[in-house]
Amino acid sequence: MDEPSKAGGNPAQSAGAPERDLTFLLPLIDKIRAVEFKFHGDASPASPPDATAAGAGQPGDIMARLRALEIDVAAIKVTLRDTLGALTREVGEAVDAVAAAAVELQPQSWRRIAIAAVTTITLLLIAHWLVVFVYDLRTIVLRLISVVIPLPVSLWLTLRYRINPWRQIGVAVAIGLVAVFGMSYVTSLHEHTSVWPENLREWRETLEYVASIALAHYTGVLISSALQARSGARNRAGEATLKLARALASVTGKAVKTGTELKKHVDSIHGMLNNLMPVASAIAAVVAGLKGVVN
Repeated sequence: MDEPSKAGGNPAQSAGAPERDLTFLLPLIDKIRAVEFKFHGDASPASPPDATAAGAGQPGDIMARLRALEIDVAAIKVTLRDTLGALTREVGEAVDAVAAAAVELQPQSWRRIAIAAVTTITLLLIAHWLVVFVYDLRTIVLRLISVVIPLPVSLWLTLRYRINPWRQIGVAVAIGLVAVFGMSYVTSLHEHTSVWPENLREWRETLEYVASIALAHYTGVLISSALQARSGARNRAGEATLKLARALASVTGKAVKTGTELKKHVDSIHGMLNNLMPVASAIAAVVAGLKGVVN
């Protein structure tokens, strides 16, 4: 006979929950109260205990109350699931929004590309004038400087922006051609020589110099792509290396069976490619720039 009094105490304790800003639990508390009232009948502290006991002993009344109890318990489950689901969705949306904001890349503009190209070409022409005509230094110094100058400009151009690999290859080749033939033009004015190479050897050395500058620019692009991949950003250059990593994984990872292990294998190859490609490009730039001078 103590159960009605105990049941009457639980709602009072639950009523204090909203004071702790848990207002979203109010529908759940109301349903629990309804279940308690239906289970114990309409008894209250003022109701005669004997009447409650007599009414509770009827089998039909007990079955009806049990069915009502099952319905209310199911309703409580639905309310709890909906409440937790809403909270989970809100947290998930917040995490996705933060992650998207952290790796969102801005679109690349032709104006920014033009500024980077003009800056690189101008710095290369100034370096050529200072090394050749002002300080009369060795050609190898100019070639090394020509590899260093495009790197920071290329990083400025692509680090926080979407990378289009083919567009950047075109920009790199254009910078190399304009810079090298601009140097040749300045030399022809100063020394009264031909702007164009006069034999196959000079053509080969000129094209190697163009390739050196273009590779130096593209090395900066690859470094930006690797840094973006580490931050989780997606770009076309990163997708190209990811496809290559998957192709290599299909050849080298035949022993890998599970999906998780295969993903780790692909990620490992992808990270290795992102790290090795800028190094390989930088080495190629230096070799192409120094080959004609050393020989």
